[in-house]
Amino acid sequence: MSDDTAIGRSLSEEIGYWLESASRTLEKRYGNGVPLAKQDILLAHYLYGLTAVVHAGDAPAAHLAAVRSYLGRLIPAERVAGALQAVPEADDTWLENTLDRVEAIGEKQGHALLARGADIVIPFSSRHASVAGSAEPVIERDPPKEALSQ
Repeated sequence: MSDDTAIGRSLSEEIGYWLESASRTLEKRYGNGVPLAKQDILLAHYLYGLTAVVHAGDAPAAHLAAVRSYLGRLIPAERVAGALQAVPEADDTWLENTLDRVEAIGEKQGHALLARGADIVIPFSSRHASVAGSAEPVIERDPPKEALSQ
């Protein structure tokens, strides 16, 4: 994606673009090796992190409604509900650790998205800063794909 293409998109379209890219990346990376339900959970956590910056001042219910709406554009409603209600099993340390990393990547990219396209960056203190690294804006060729493949 070129910067010229991004300039013509609304914030909602940008979030949708990044979410679709992240979805393709998860499918390519994990394919049949990770059940679809776990991929949905990873995607939901990525989206939560990405939108947390935008919805920092909103009520939690409004943020959750936005996450549900964006996910509903990509996956059926029953999978959205499952992804948002799922809790990793106690012995699934891989999923727990991966969820934290994916959410942190989303947060980092949310900061970059706002910094690139907004006049005012909404301050949001990240509980995942040590996992994702700096939240300074980084313009990448395909941010979700590059970040999720790390």
